[in-house]
Amino acid sequence: MICRVVPPSILTVLLFCSFSAFAQKPTPRLTRNIADSSRAALVGSRTPQASRGQDLGPVPSQMSIPGITLVFKRSPAQEADLQQLLASQQNPSSPLYHQWLTPDTFATRFGMADEDIAAAETWLQSQGFHMESIARSRDRITFSGTAAQVQSAFGTDLHYYQVDGEQHFAPAADLTLPNELASVTAAVLHLSNFRPKPSIKVQTRPQPDYTAPSTQAHYLGPLDIATMYDLNTLSTSGFSGAGQALAVVGQSFVNTTADSSEITSFQIFSGRLTPITPVLVPGSGVEAISPGDQGESEIDLEYSSGIASNANIFLVYVGNNQNYDVFDALAFAIEENIAPVVSISYGVCESLMSPTDLDQGNSIFEQASAQGQTLVAASGDSGSTECADFTSAGLTLTQQQALSVSYPASSPYVTAVGGTQMAAGTFAAGSSPYWSSSSNAPFGSLLSYVPEVVWNEGSASFGIAAGGGGTSSHFSRPTWQSGVPGIPSGAFRLLPDIALQSSIESPGFLLCSSDPTLTGSQTSCSNGLQDSKGNYSVAGGTSFAAPVFAGFLAILNQIEQTDGQGNINPQLYGLASNSASYAAAFHDITSGSNACISGTGNCAAAGESGYAATPGYDEATGLGSVDFGNLVRAWPTTSTTSRTPTNIQLTPYSVSASPGQSLQVQITVGSFYSSSGVLNGNNVPTGTLAVSVDHTVSQAALAFSSTNASESNAIALYTFVAPATPGSHLITVTYPGDATHLPAVATTSILVGNVTATGTFTVTAANLTVASGSQGSIPISATPAAGYSGRVVWSLAATTTNGTAEVCYFISASTTNNPNAATLNIGVGSICNSTAPAERSNFRTLTSHASSTKENSSPWRKTPGLVLYASLIACGSLFTRKRRLSPSLWLAIALTVASLGLSGCGGSGGGSSSGTGNSTPPAGATTYTLTLTGTDSVNTTITASTNFTLTLK
Repeated sequence: MICRVVPPSILTVLLFCSFSAFAQKPTPRLTRNIADSSRAALVGSRTPQASRGQDLGPVPSQMSIPGITLVFKRSPAQEADLQQLLASQQNPSSPLYHQWLTPDTFATRFGMADEDIAAAETWLQSQGFHMESIARSRDRITFSGTAAQVQSAFGTDLHYYQVDGEQHFAPAADLTLPNELASVTAAVLHLSNFRPKPSIKVQTRPQPDYTAPSTQAHYLGPLDIATMYDLNTLSTSGFSGAGQALAVVGQSFVNTTADSSEITSFQIFSGRLTPITPVLVPGSGVEAISPGDQGESEIDLEYSSGIASNANIFLVYVGNNQNYDVFDALAFAIEENIAPVVSISYGVCESLMSPTDLDQGNSIFEQASAQGQTLVAASGDSGSTECADFTSAGLTLTQQQALSVSYPASSPYVTAVGGTQMAAGTFAAGSSPYWSSSSNAPFGSLLSYVPEVVWNEGSASFGIAAGGGGTSSHFSRPTWQSGVPGIPSGAFRLLPDIALQSSIESPGFLLCSSDPTLTGSQTSCSNGLQDSKGNYSVAGGTSFAAPVFAGFLAILNQIEQTDGQGNINPQLYGLASNSASYAAAFHDITSGSNACISGTGNCAAAGESGYAATPGYDEATGLGSVDFGNLVRAWPTTSTTSRTPTNIQLTPYSVSASPGQSLQVQITVGSFYSSSGVLNGNNVPTGTLAVSVDHTVSQAALAFSSTNASESNAIALYTFVAPATPGSHLITVTYPGDATHLPAVATTSILVGNVTATGTFTVTAANLTVASGSQGSIPISATPAAGYSGRVVWSLAATTTNGTAEVCYFISASTTNNPNAATLNIGVGSICNSTAPAERSNFRTLTSHASSTKENSSPWRKTPGLVLYASLIACGSLFTRKRRLSPSLWLAIALTVASLGLSGCGGSGGGSSSGTGNSTPPAGATTYTLTLTGTDSVNTTITASTNFTLTLK
């Protein structure tokens, strides 16, 4: 793992004074004994998503609620102090310019007083809660308890709600707390299990003919993006993110091993293998694969590493606890300052977030800015109407059609990345002024920048697919969002800030994924970048634009020899306010609109939705796309030192360990790579290193054990003793610098113990009778035993049959709260040939932002022969985050038959639910013996099966 460079201090004496001020302890705001005699409501604490659903009544009183988090808010004086600091850190004339805080310094200055944390803990314990942890930022306490304890402590029951075909739990009303505690509380998290979900559409196209350039199709990959946005000159000069770190946040386990992952398959064709360091958020549960989320993280990792190929790339993700989500991964990446650039491709319609959740999230983003971290978020794939997808419950048509934006992109401390596509006529198959006729690879043939328009590929069949943008309804307009032609008057934050290529077909992005909800296969790149049938997986959305821009920023940090830029929005708008730098560093997009296309559903009348691209800033593409080479040249230099930049390479002899095991880590400190790629300088770093584990100092002065003068580096060996607690443990190494070398810091992660599911489960399924031409359904479930808490993947096999009728199936959400329960729907005969309710391209969800379609592939996936394998494939959408018409989750099923044609991913059109559960087949009926198997999504040694009979009448 490679470090990020730390710049030298400016005006040392003044900074010592400043940092001594940072160390001043906060003033206590709570009394030692919190009185419970009078209470106040935490207004806006109930999630609006619960109000969209059907109230199914209270959860069981003894239901366990893990990871509840009480979040404190800063005092007015602390907030004013922080705002002044943030302004100074972005002011080149200030002595505090780019002088970033560490997480511990931030906590000391802006966290709660120790006395207040102790008082809150005492009150929580008096309510029966079990204390779990205090955040490093000293602004939150995590604890666990039962639903009854939650009701007693916070004054409201937890209820089940049926929303978008899923069952969730959430508070039935706003929370209440003792007056004194309420006055310092920003939010109470993890009392509901509404998770953001990615919006993904996949298109698998036929294999292009490379031997006939006139018919060669074009796709996008990292090499094309580098050409499009003027990165190649920098890359050939040795700038590819070396010495920098970038974190992608997600909410699913992803295979990141170098020898077996789809990410590796993709990286081979991108030109460089970039290791991925996984970090499981503590307390979030065991590792589990989440359909859709898995593919989202693979996209983010492939394109961030494809751009910044020498950077240290982290995947920070949560486990299977459903009241944890990607926002917890984002908070952990900030709290631990894992990387100076953090990319998130998820978002939620602002009106579906409670005010308390919006504000506490924004508070964390302020911390990121103070620490020098740049947050990059996809602006969404629903154009100007971010709430348009919520058709199945709760929101009125007027609310769905209303102009709306996506959070966290809407925060002023986040850089929102919208979408563009190539102008019509610029990407036709074959060679052209923009594309070469090379037949060596499916991507990398782009020759130059191509004129862009607003990304908008919406249609009646495809639904809304356009770059998100508009005006926040919650966050005030920041002062830096001004001075650029086109910025409208108003009091609220505008987005996006910039926009990059996001198209699905104009042209689309290639990807590799083991997530069948995205590609229809667990190995979409089994033959190069093709699947076993010779098809490519092609996708689009702002989920590509965000990690691409994050990769750009890692390279910018390398060039600037800095450990971070903080909130870059003031700098972007400052450059755009100058006509010369705007013309050089940005591509002003002046054509197109992100309006809802007529016929896509949930569209208002013509002209009532969407924003047109105009000269200067617009709410369709922001400031436009970037010429990254010119942007770098226009960017102000942050380093004025003559000392040599250094980096740290951490090489653990294993990335995992058992509790108590000793593991040696080699630490190499050397001169930073120059623009030629050769080590700069001939002097060896001197001094000692500080090593911490999970932000606790392990060795304060680790000496170098050897030096290598020819390569200008020094080496130290550190022995890591694995803690007893299973999970990811962070090792951070700090080099303070010497007379000729700049300071540096590096982080890596070691996975300790077992973090996969253990235990067992049993599988149940009833017999089913279905009439030909109809469909029926039965509940299926996995009942845990021996402490099993993982996530189950379903598969189905036909083992015996005396019939020849075509059978199709899908799995939809269960109406129970068992996360490993579902509904198995089976159709027979003509219904399997009917039109599905929506194309696979209609995958759309609560908000990460990737969009894709499936071409030349029936949504019913007919298989007349032996095998159809589609584990965990989603054919409709439990993930109906936006305007998707199908409420079902069409999950995985593997079907193996001897003489039966079986089809997966069926729809509900064309027949009635006339099947019935039974145990005795009718006389003369055709019967099939089916085997239902459940397997843990990560630990595949945990599996169970049951047989049941399908009868055709």
